[in-house]
Amino acid sequence: MNGQDTSDAGRFRKSAGRLAAALAALLALAAVAGPAGAQKAGGYAFGALLPLTGGLSERGKTSRIALEMAQADINAYLAAGGFGGQVSFSVENTGSSPQQALERLKALAGKGLKVVIGPYGDDEVEACLDFADKNNILLISQGSSRPSLGKRGDNLFRLSPSDTYQAEAVTGLMRQEGVATIVPLWRADQMGDDLVVHVKARFKQLGGQALPGSRYAADRKDFAPILDDLARQLAQAQKGGKAAVYFAGGEEVVPILKAAAKRPELAAVPWYGCDATSMYDHIAKDPESAAFAMKVRLASPRYGEGGANVYALTEKRIQERADAFADTQAVAAYDAAWAAFFTAQSAGGAGDFARFKQLFPQVCERMYGVTGWLALNEHGDRREDWDFDFWVLGSDDGKTYFWQKAARYQFEPGTAKELFIGGSGKK
Repeated sequence: MNGQDTSDAGRFRKSAGRLAAALAALLALAAVAGPAGAQKAGGYAFGALLPLTGGLSERGKTSRIALEMAQADINAYLAAGGFGGQVSFSVENTGSSPQQALERLKALAGKGLKVVIGPYGDDEVEACLDFADKNNILLISQGSSRPSLGKRGDNLFRLSPSDTYQAEAVTGLMRQEGVATIVPLWRADQMGDDLVVHVKARFKQLGGQALPGSRYAADRKDFAPILDDLARQLAQAQKGGKAAVYFAGGEEVVPILKAAAKRPELAAVPWYGCDATSMYDHIAKDPESAAFAMKVRLASPRYGEGGANVYALTEKRIQERADAFADTQAVAAYDAAWAAFFTAQSAGGAGDFARFKQLFPQVCERMYGVTGWLALNEHGDRREDWDFDFWVLGSDDGKTYFWQKAARYQFEPGTAKELFIGGSGKK
C-alpha cells in the first residue's frame, strides 16, 4: 500500500498517536520469544490477497481499508516507540476468483513475501493452500470459515469462527423458538453441503428432527420442482410439531423467495438462513422477496459485532471511509495485521518462515484484538471469543425495507454461551 487516502489525514492526525497508544495497550503481549525490538532494516513487509472486484468486492473494499488503517496505526506505534522501520502490505486483487487468487499468490511469492493476509473466501483459500504449503507461505484469512479447510499443520490460520459455530448458533435459535423439525433447502456446493451436515447434526443433538431436505444445482434457474419437493417434506414435518425451512445458499435466494411467495404453504412456516443471506441487500431491494422474507421472518446469522468501545471506534473508521457497512471480517483483517506485525517483531522479521509459523499461534494466544481474544485451536482456527448476530428484515411503510438485529448468540471466554432474543436499531 502507498499510504492512506489524504482526505483522512487531517481527520486522524491529531488522534493517531493516542489511538495507536490505546491499541498498543489493548493488544499488548507478554514476551513471546525474546526481545521484541529486533527487526531487519527494511521493516516488515506482508502480502494481502483481497477480492477487490467480483462477487466479494464489497468485502474486499472494507478489508483493504482496514489494512490501510492498520498500516497507519502500526507505523504510528513504531514511530512513537522509537523502534524505527515501517510496516507495508502489498495488495493483490483476487477478483473473487479461485484461479486468480492462486495467480496473485504466486506474484506475491515472486516478491519474496512469506506472510499473506487473506484470501477472503473459502474457494480462494482452497485454491491457494497447496501452493502455500509447498512454498512456505503463511495465509492468515479474515473471512474463510468452511470446516473442511481446518487442518492441523497446514499453512492456514483463520480469524473468523468456523461454520460449525454458525450451525451451533442457528440451531440454538431454532430450538429456542420452538422448532421441532427442519427441512433444509440448499445449494449443491461445498459451502451448502458442509453447513447442512453440521446444522442437521447439531439440531438432532438438541432433540429436534431433520428431514432430508431439497438440494439444487448451483446453476439451476427453475426452482419450481425444488419448491414442490420442499412443500411435500414440510407437510410431513408439520405432523410432528412446529416446522421450519433452513436455507443455505447465495444470491439465488432472491428468485427462490420470489417463487416461494406464490405458495401459501411455504409462507406458513418460519425460515432461517446462513451468513450469505444475512444483510444481503438484494433481498431488501426486491419488494417481492423482501415482503416474503419479512413474512416468514427469515433470520440469518452473521459473525457478530464486538461489544467493546474499541470495536465500535474501529468499525466507525472503516464505515466512514468505505461509505458502507463494515463487516466483522474487515475488523478481523485489522486484527490480522497487528497479529502478523507482533509476530514479525518477535521473530526478527517476516522472512524466517519456520520461526514465524511457530510464533504466530503463541502471539494469538496472548493477544486480545479489536474482535476479541484471537486464540487458535489445533487446526489454526479461532477457538474462543466469537458471537453471531441474527438479522431480519423490517419495514415502516411496507414499501421500503431495512435490516435489524433480532437475536445474538454470544460466546465469551470463561462464560456459558448465551442466546439473547430481541430487536435492536435499524442498520
